[in-house]
Amino acid sequence: RKRAIRGLTEPFDIAIAPYVNARLYPFTNRCEKRALCGVQVWDAEERAALREAVEARAAEAFVFLDVGANVGLYSLFASAYAREAGRPSRIIAVEPSAEMGARLRFNAHASGALIEHVAVAVSDTPGTASLSSGGSNRGEGQLSDEGEPVEVITLLQVCERHAVTRIHAMKLDIEGHDERALEAFFRDAPESLHPDLLIVELTDANRSRLVELCTSQNYLLRETTSLNGIFEKSS
Repeated sequence: RKRAIRGLTEPFDIAIAPYVNARLYPFTNRCEKRALCGVQVWDAEERAALREAVEARAAEAFVFLDVGANVGLYSLFASAYAREAGRPSRIIAVEPSAEMGARLRFNAHASGALIEHVAVAVSDTPGTASLSSGGSNRGEGQLSDEGEPVEVITLLQVCERHAVTRIHAMKLDIEGHDERALEAFFRDAPESLHPDLLIVELTDANRSRLVELCTSQNYLLRETTSLNGIFEKSS
């Protein structure tokens, strides 16, 4: 596929998987490039864990928080898995970037997926900040001294604003604020709100501290991938 798109102009409208349709801009976002050129291996372990979580309990609506949603691929797959399982779902995608948010909403519409887009940034304290563009990789936009003005709230505030009282799965990828946001969430949120499945980006800088933080909250590290840790809440 890389050879096939060489010299062509983005975007590309493709059917990625059953119930997952997207308009992809692979030359400006690494996540979209991976989805176009290698979806069979794109976050395969994470998606398998998400599908397993969807299929585990079919009685109640599956609630998924996609924090740092980018163009919504995790949200789209969560919605697709729920549809395939015949399970109702509530998908909340948190993405502060106006450009990424617009792509996310387009992809949700193209897929027939009901996804609630929340246009805020997430950290450990509320306020306002600037969001960088991410340069050649739009998915790496992060809070900085200059850029697009955004509102910043906590994970608990996301839940309170949107009447979330139960989280079956959460993906967290917020470019350097993952540890701070989770630490505040575990400190302030009731344990009943802690997600059953937690997928969080691990970097060389935060890996040991994030693993220690999650295990201190009775999570088991199910596996690590090239980018993420997959944690399950211990009963």
